[in-house]
Amino acid sequence: MNIWNFIKKDWAVFFRDRGAMLWLFILPVIFIVIFSGLARMSLGNAGSEELETRSPINVANLDREGELAQDLVKRLDAAEGFRAELLDLEAANQAIERFKINRYLLIPEDFSEKLRQGEHVSLTLITHPNADASATQTLMDIISGVADDLSLELQILDGIRLMGEMQADNPEAQNVFTVERIQAQARQQFEDSRQQPLVAVHERTPDVAEEKTPVIDLSYTFVPGICVLFVFLSSTAVARSLFDERKSGTLRRLMSAPLNQATLLAGKMVPVFLLTLIQIIVIFATGALVLPLLGWGRLPMGENPFAWAVTSMLIALCSTCLGVMISTLARTEGQVSGISNALLWVAGFLGGAIFPAVFLQQIPFMNIVMKLVPQSWAITAYYDVLTRGKGLVDIWPNLLVILGFSVAFFAIGVRRFKFE
Repeated sequence: MNIWNFIKKDWAVFFRDRGAMLWLFILPVIFIVIFSGLARMSLGNAGSEELETRSPINVANLDREGELAQDLVKRLDAAEGFRAELLDLEAANQAIERFKINRYLLIPEDFSEKLRQGEHVSLTLITHPNADASATQTLMDIISGVADDLSLELQILDGIRLMGEMQADNPEAQNVFTVERIQAQARQQFEDSRQQPLVAVHERTPDVAEEKTPVIDLSYTFVPGICVLFVFLSSTAVARSLFDERKSGTLRRLMSAPLNQATLLAGKMVPVFLLTLIQIIVIFATGALVLPLLGWGRLPMGENPFAWAVTSMLIALCSTCLGVMISTLARTEGQVSGISNALLWVAGFLGGAIFPAVFLQQIPFMNIVMKLVPQSWAITAYYDVLTRGKGLVDIWPNLLVILGFSVAFFAIGVRRFKFE
């Protein structure tokens, strides 16, 4: 039997195991949906008659009496998937400083007056330094779209008003303002609005203390954490497969083929490695596609899909290498499950896969302890790629550590491996 037949055999065995399929693909999705739902209810929405599923846009409106400012707030509230929440300026600044909110939109007090006079005016999105860049960019796009619509509408109405005034002052000009002339004027106003909109949106980051506890978005927290948790729990499949075949003597018979010990163990890892990659895709697809359907926020996938793919492959590799090591530590079938559960759940907790790392870091010395498990490095790498817009150049230290764990686990497994 060559190595490829060996891999295909294990692949077929795993797919016939319904329990393994349930553990790999169904349970992570159930965990994400349940925990996201419970967290939503804990945010204070559980007591309302209708669960509010739209993401908030915090607004500090200094032009409260201005009709155009009120119109802008209404348009933001009507944006799909979002709702406007009004705050006074002092409360908004305190919330930003204490990191109770990630960002808020500041509408200046002369907003309506300047627009009525055809002057340009700026909206400012005040953003906490630690707020994730991807979510901020999404909100900037939403606000800019609403502001552009308002700018275009005002400029077109202003152009029509001017033409009406010219006609009233000069009756002979009526023949000048043909349908074609009006359409050309509307097109010109549209182009002017695109190039120089009346309402511009800028971002500003205030100087605030950075040791405060940040606001945790549900999808950002649960999806990467649960993904890393279940990916490493999948290493049990490698450990159990190796243990069973070692005890049954299958591996010793395979050694009659021209395969060295490391190649044999690597061949056992490949099917689980591929299944783990599929598991990662299913989990992140749940965060990006299923959670938005439930109104619980969309998981940002970052600006560098290649960095996400490389990170996922290294995490899957680390998990399967860990499974090889676990199989060499167990003497009985019960020890395989016992060691796996004790080691992986504890490591998952310490790595921030169960509780967000930002909370664990409040515990003295926990920062040091967290660095001792690969789960912590894996979750940090995912967060950097997904919510901070980082690429491979930025996260290579994390990936190098994960690769180091993988090499160490595999080397220990090869060194300790016995056929009986």
